Amino acid sequence: MGPHRGLYRHHGISGLLLGQRGPQWQRVLRGGLVRVGGVRQAAGRLTLVPGIVPISSRLALLLLLVLALARPASAEEVVHEHNGLDLVGNLEIAREKTLEKDGVVLLLHGTLAHHRMEIIAGLQQALKSRGLNSLAITLSLGLDRRKGMFDCALEHDHRHTDAVDEIEAWVGWLKSKGAKSITVGGHSRGGHQAALYIAEKGTDAVSRLVLVAPLTMEAAEVAAQYLKSHKTGLAPILASAKAAVDGGDGDLLLEKTAFLHCPAAKVTAAAFLDYYAPEPKHSLAEQLRSAKVPTLLVTGTQDDVVPDLAGRLRRMQLPSSVEIAVVDGADHFFRDLYLDDVAEEIKSFSQKK
Repeated sequence: MGPHRGLYRHHGISGLLLGQRGPQWQRVLRGGLVRVGGVRQAAGRLTLVPGIVPISSRLALLLLLVLALARPASAEEVVHEHNGLDLVGNLEIAREKTLEKDGVVLLLHGTLAHHRMEIIAGLQQALKSRGLNSLAITLSLGLDRRKGMFDCALEHDHRHTDAVDEIEAWVGWLKSKGAKSITVGGHSRGGHQAALYIAEKGTDAVSRLVLVAPLTMEAAEVAAQYLKSHKTGLAPILASAKAAVDGGDGDLLLEKTAFLHCPAAKVTAAAFLDYYAPEPKHSLAEQLRSAKVPTLLVTGTQDDVVPDLAGRLRRMQLPSSVEIAVVDGADHFFRDLYLDDVAEEIKSFSQKK
C-alpha cells in the first residue's frame, strides 16, 4: 500500500499528517469558515490537500519530543480564597505570552460540572495553541476546593446566581496579577452565568464576553426542559418552594425532588426557587441587550439542549455588538474536534478592535 499524502481536515484544523507543508496550507487554514445568512459558519467538509508529504514515524516521534521539551511549563492550578472557601482553577499561559501584555479568557463550566471537564480542558488547550491565555474556574457550589462533578447525593443549597460573585472574585484575582484585558466566557449554564455577571457587575477590566452554547433561561423553555428530563411538571414544585421562601423558610429541604441533573435530590426551597423561578432579568436576550461589551455567541447546528439558538436570537433583534457564529455539525459539547472551530472563533473575535 503506497504512502498516504495529504491533510485530512474536517470541521476545523485537524488530522494533520506530519510532513512538509505545501503551498495550499494557508489557503486551507483561511478557508475553514464560510458565511451563511450573515452568520459565520464552519464549512464542515472533508478536504484532501495534495503536496503534504508524510515523514517517517521515527522522525515524527523525534519531532514531537523536541516540541514537548521546548514548550515551557505554563499550566498552573490556582487557589483563591473567597467568603471562607478556597476556589480552584487552572491557569494556562500560552508560549511567550503574559497576563499583563496579552490578557486572558476566563472560562466557566456548565451545570454541576467543573473546570477539568472535557469541553473546558480541551478548549483551554485549543486556545493555548493559538496563543491565548485562559483561566478555567470551578464554581464552589458551597464546597471548599470542589473538584469533579457535584454529587447528586449531597444537599443542594447553592444558587445559580452565586456565580456572579465568584466570577467577580476571579476577575479581581486576575487584575491583582496584572491582567488588564479580560474576556469572560462560559459554556451552557456557565455561558448564561457569564452573561449575568456582565449585566450585573461588568467592570472596566472586562473587555469581551464569549458564550458557548449558553442556556437561554426563558421561562417556557425551562419548564419544558424540566418536564422532558424528569417526566413531571415544574409548576407545583416551584409553587411549594415559593411558598416556603415567602413564609421565611427558605432552608426547608425538599426531599427526593428532581433538580437539575439529579432525579431525586435534597434541595432547599431557596435554592430550587433561585434556579427555576421565572425572572425577566435572567432571560439571555435581556442580558445581551444590556451588555456593554462586544459579545461572541458560538452555537452548533446539532445542539439538542438549546436548539436553533442562533435563529431564535437573530429574530430578537439584538444589538450589533452581539456576533453569532454557527458551527455546522457540532452538538452541545462540541465533541469530535469541533472545539478547534470554537477556539478559532474566539481568537478571531479577540483580535478585533
